[in-house]
Amino acid sequence: MILLAIALTANVMMAQKKDRTDAFMYNKNQQYEKAMISIEKCVNHEQFLGMKPNDQCQAWLYRAAIYQNIIQSNDENLKAKAPDALEKVYESLMKCMENEAFLNENKQEIYQRVGAVLAAYSNMGVDNYNTGNFAAAVPMFKKAYDIAKSLGSPDANEMLNLAATSALRAEDYTTALDYFTEMKAAGADGVDVYRHLAACYNGLGNAEQAMAMINAGLEKDPSDASLILEKVNAYLKEGKGAEAVEDLNKLRELDPENAQLLFVLGTIYGDENNEGVYDTDKARQYYEDALAINPDYYDAIYNIGVLYTGMANKYIEQANEITGFSKAEQEQYNNLIEQANELLRTGMPYLQRAYESQPSDDVKNVLRSIYVKLNMIDEVKALDAQ
Repeated sequence: MILLAIALTANVMMAQKKDRTDAFMYNKNQQYEKAMISIEKCVNHEQFLGMKPNDQCQAWLYRAAIYQNIIQSNDENLKAKAPDALEKVYESLMKCMENEAFLNENKQEIYQRVGAVLAAYSNMGVDNYNTGNFAAAVPMFKKAYDIAKSLGSPDANEMLNLAATSALRAEDYTTALDYFTEMKAAGADGVDVYRHLAACYNGLGNAEQAMAMINAGLEKDPSDASLILEKVNAYLKEGKGAEAVEDLNKLRELDPENAQLLFVLGTIYGDENNEGVYDTDKARQYYEDALAINPDYYDAIYNIGVLYTGMANKYIEQANEITGFSKAEQEQYNNLIEQANELLRTGMPYLQRAYESQPSDDVKNVLRSIYVKLNMIDEVKALDAQ
């Protein structure tokens, strides 16, 4: 029985070596489909791990060569039979590199093949990224990173950065956080990594950690506009308009011709929920300053119109609270309505410009309400006809 077991084991080993040899010969003769079948029989046999480590590695190297030839062939039918060919090349070469002795004996061929796989994954990641398929780009760049890292290549950091950035743009904040954290642990200490970490924490709803990353980055460079903007956005997200003003003014010092910063300041001062900074005069002035830089700034045009409309509505509300019919009360009512109408007349041209620039039902409805309040019947009819 012992002799029989030995004989059976020997036969199995001989069969596996024959499959490996057949795979080599089929590959050499460009019979790639047969080579693929033979090498898969070899490496997937239950007794494969019983082979000598060197024989195993040789099989893995043959496997990598076969699938790389399939990838490079012009036979689309063959490629369709091996849709995961690149993954199998990657897997096979990583197995080869686990055996230091085998790697040293075959370093030139293995590294050459690994370099081709690295380039393939990197190119696939770039293609997916450039077409906006960020989620698909993540694993491609991650594979490229793993390979580059195993080779000690200086490209490793860039591949990890691309994987992390792709994950962030795909809104996979957990994966992005892991990768950016790994970058930081590896020595990345520029403001970019702190900004990205803050974006990850914001995406995960952790405002406290996001602010900690922003402040850590600003310690590195207090004048970094992107980090200051992240801090402003964090304040605005928490409804802390007053805190945002100081940082917005820092940004204005860095970029005085930035109309968007003026617009944001206008929205903060124009929001009555921002206690301590609500000031319609300042809001209007910031909007006007934004328009002085960019006369066609739609949001600023629209917001000025809405600002005047909101101010007018407050006078109308006060007028409607008057319930008496005395002469003094009627004069007070008329005075409030006239002040409201004056504000509506001032804001109306802005809303007309906004509607002409970008017609929408929202702007149309606001504009129509102004026409009705000012008794502009012809304008109401013309607007309704549009």
